[in-house]
Amino acid sequence: MAVTGENLNLFYEKGSRLIIITAIAGVTILAAALVTMALDPIQLLINYNTRVTNNSFMFNMFQKEVDGAHLSLYVFNVTNAQEFMTGEDHSLNVQEVGPFTYAEIRQNIDIDLDEEAGELEFTPNMKLRFVPEQSVARPEDVIVTVPNLALLSVASLVSSLPFFIRNTFKLLFSTLNCKSITTIDVYSFLWGYSDPLISQAYNIVPGIVYFDKFGIMDRLYDNKTIYRMRVGIRDEDRFSIKTLKKYMKSDNWMNERALESYKYKNTYEGAAYPPGLNVETPINIYRLGVCRELNLEFHGTKNMEYGGDAWIYRISNETFNRDCGAGVCGMMDLSSCTYGIPITMSRTHFLDTDPKIYERIKGINPDPSKHDSHFLLEPNIGISLSTSLSLQMNMNLADLRFSDKTEMFSDLVLPVAYIKVVQQDVFDTLNGILRTIHVTAPITLISIEVTMFLIAVAILAYSGLLLYRRSKCKAKKKAYAKLNLRQNLPLIQCQLKKT
Repeated sequence: MAVTGENLNLFYEKGSRLIIITAIAGVTILAAALVTMALDPIQLLINYNTRVTNNSFMFNMFQKEVDGAHLSLYVFNVTNAQEFMTGEDHSLNVQEVGPFTYAEIRQNIDIDLDEEAGELEFTPNMKLRFVPEQSVARPEDVIVTVPNLALLSVASLVSSLPFFIRNTFKLLFSTLNCKSITTIDVYSFLWGYSDPLISQAYNIVPGIVYFDKFGIMDRLYDNKTIYRMRVGIRDEDRFSIKTLKKYMKSDNWMNERALESYKYKNTYEGAAYPPGLNVETPINIYRLGVCRELNLEFHGTKNMEYGGDAWIYRISNETFNRDCGAGVCGMMDLSSCTYGIPITMSRTHFLDTDPKIYERIKGINPDPSKHDSHFLLEPNIGISLSTSLSLQMNMNLADLRFSDKTEMFSDLVLPVAYIKVVQQDVFDTLNGILRTIHVTAPITLISIEVTMFLIAVAILAYSGLLLYRRSKCKAKKKAYAKLNLRQNLPLIQCQLKKT
């Protein structure tokens, strides 16, 4: 197109506007691509969709009754009761009997959501349902020979009391004809049985003996107790336990003073965690009834079928060694939350524990493939994919020589039973979502980012080309003005764009 001195300015101004527009568009698209790369929009979407707010998906799920983990219980059956009690055998021979499997059914009730404070308070309501197809038999149909835990519990509680009280109980043991080792059905052993000794002890020293029956699961799932839990709901502390309060069940329990109150940090119930975890994030696990946290250690990754890596955690050795000063090294002391009964938790079959602890127990066969615990976590969403938690309940008995009924158990770490908690499979439910997060979404996002980058480069290159031609046109304009050519002279050709 031919340009005269009069209309050259018009082309010049239009070219300048086009250069500015294309440059701004190119820079904007390039910046958007870079911001997208830096912010990780997939994780932002995960955080948004897993938020805990009123009527959100997570909040609605939190209120539903769910069939959670399955608990398999194994009881240690004594096979040399008479020989042990007569002193013929110095060691107690045991053989595990089980599993007896129960499904944990949970519903959170009395929920109080405080979005401003970033906290959620609730009461976990737990029920257990027997699963016969995963059990060796019904527990009421299986008879086992086991130490008399009622006798040993009472003896342990009074063993440090004054001489005259110990003698009173020694006489009581004989009067009631208490047996140190007894036969009982597994159901009563697990869920508690009435014993004349406990009733008498409760009446004699009610400030020492707080219970009127004894059972393993009855101690862990105490139906006379209500727990009130407060957790965080923000991205950085979602489902992290802040406080736990323990109340005695009554019609007006919420207006009463808590029996016990605990504060926790970096502690979770083991099902959900904050989204976007990193390996430096400290993780402790808490289970109702156990009352002590289990510290977890990162042990690498596992490539999953959905295309991403899950993180493997195991219980740290520190968990079982922090009570060494109290004489229970290799075990967790639970006496503070079992009314003073010297109950301890260890790895199953004393795995990774000093053999001296169980040198008087025969039949202990620790096997990592059977008895170790592991936790498989998906870090982006912050959920547990798989859990296998195995813990053994023991009694850490003191000097019980004040009575001939209990002297053979003196200074013995007595294995009672062990529990294996297995989380139900979540892969069928989440496999599609996880594949989207780890495969489909990243590929789509990279494609979008590359496309945006190429478009931005192309637009900026075009803007640069326009700028180059503008500079040439500017030079022609200067030459035209300098020569002061008349209107009827040959025209100077100046094209800002190719025609």
